[in-house]
Amino acid sequence: MPSKRLGIGFIGGGFITRFHIKSLIAVRDVDVIGVMSRTKSSAEESAALARTVGVGAQAKAYDTITHMVADPNIDALWVCSPNFARIETFEEIASAISTGKGE
Repeated sequence: MPSKRLGIGFIGGGFITRFHIKSLIAVRDVDVIGVMSRTKSSAEESAALARTVGVGAQAKAYDTITHMVADPNIDALWVCSPNFARIETFEEIASAISTGKGE
């Protein structure tokens, strides 16, 4: 019986995100659905990397955390933003979910 695949969204588009994307090559049943970064080019480059290495055939760049949280294909978020931005990032995630924007 096939298992459900885990859809992953990355927040942050830099080195750490790219490292995690490459590591997913060795993991079964996961798909990178998208990447959100404050820098659009970083999100686009990381999403392209996921497509290139075969862990996110449809990976795309998101422009906001709210849009990413609202995507029903995303089951889990990897928060790879810089340390100084993480509290703000988690607050934004919590706000999107608690106000129903993430449904």
